[in-house]
Amino acid sequence: MNILNLFRTYSIKDVTGIDTNISAAIYERIRLWADMAAGSAEWNAKAESCGVLSQIAGRISMMVLREIGLTVENDAIRPVMEHLDSNIDTLVSHLALLGGSVMRPIFSNGKLQYELIPLGNYLPTRYDFDGTLTGALILKHIVNGSKKYLLTESHLYENGTHSVSCNLYDNTDGALRKTSLESCSQTENLTPEYSWQNVAQPMIVEFRNHAPNKIDGSNTPVPIVAGIENLIRDADEQYERMTWEQKAGLMRVWAARSMFEHRIMRNGQTVGVKLTDELNRLVTMVDGDGSENGKDIVTHAPTLRTDAQVAAFQQILRRIELSTNIGKGTISDMESVQQTATQYSGGRQELYAIVDLFEDEIEKKYHVCADIFAHMAAAYGLGANNSKIEVTWNDDATRKDIQQAKINMLNEISAGICSKEEYREKFFGEDKATARANVPPEPVQVSPFDLA
Repeated sequence: MNILNLFRTYSIKDVTGIDTNISAAIYERIRLWADMAAGSAEWNAKAESCGVLSQIAGRISMMVLREIGLTVENDAIRPVMEHLDSNIDTLVSHLALLGGSVMRPIFSNGKLQYELIPLGNYLPTRYDFDGTLTGALILKHIVNGSKKYLLTESHLYENGTHSVSCNLYDNTDGALRKTSLESCSQTENLTPEYSWQNVAQPMIVEFRNHAPNKIDGSNTPVPIVAGIENLIRDADEQYERMTWEQKAGLMRVWAARSMFEHRIMRNGQTVGVKLTDELNRLVTMVDGDGSENGKDIVTHAPTLRTDAQVAAFQQILRRIELSTNIGKGTISDMESVQQTATQYSGGRQELYAIVDLFEDEIEKKYHVCADIFAHMAAAYGLGANNSKIEVTWNDDATRKDIQQAKINMLNEISAGICSKEEYREKFFGEDKATARANVPPEPVQVSPFDLA
């Protein structure tokens, strides 16, 4: 459930007393992005999500996950940093589809832990002049048996102090009413208010997509698909049309109803035709003859417009690629458009540029996370306040320099390490069968003796 849907009849400030300083325009977009990511946007009631968003996030996540490497010097923070690193796909998905994610550190059960909270489940309330998140309202659903609650955490960093205030609201009957933390077993041990003193930065870290916010110009992060929500809707609806037409194109048998009616025999028994489940899918009974030329049975198989429907769908996908700068062929079917290796490489470079932005943000914020965890490790007596880490990116140089990558692979082909088919797959974007068919045949070696 989209947590912001709790605030349709009254504002967050009405309930919590906290002004998020978020404009109505960006607030509604955040709500929409969360619904789109969950496949529950308004139009998804009729046209289910076709998976475009998950494909975009998955492609970027796969590249980041494949390239990132992490080494941690301090044993006290190594487990939590490595755990954070293992969930990089979740973090990247939050940035790509929602715009931002907050890492909230936790000390529980004697160890350092964390939560990744997507934009929408946190709302920024204050930013520093350099764009650092210094205030946020974190919202959490809590279900305890038949009871439902909303937990809010207000975070504020000011003058070297990070303060946290927790409140609980009963939401069992859909009306948010403030109640005590002790009224819920999952929050009864929470400290209502606490603060970290003498800290160099906020004790929460916002990872963000650095696309410009063209909705209201604020520091609130926006996802890759900001401004093209209509294209995502077009893709979902076009895919629904394709699916509907395939279902509508099933063969039908039009038959006179009289052929299936029970007849009474002289002995009083009735006879009739019993249709199997398979026949039930085919047969449509009509009153009277219902067919041309007096036929009792007519079969009908509509002509499907598959090629035209697929072409329209692919055009929408390519428009999404163009509008988001993620590169041609990232979500569209590259085989539907003949491309040269140069065109394909250009599309890859566009995607790599997006990936580079994500990786720069991740590397920068990993160091901030390490600083926070190291501070907490020292405070709780787990180890030294040592936040030294190293973030590396495997294969980063060659995939940024596409020409060098081609040279390297040609050398590997000459050495027999890889094949020409693999080269075409990587740099032409062809599947295995197409690459194999397009590889020119090896020249026939003719012996001088054969010529004689």
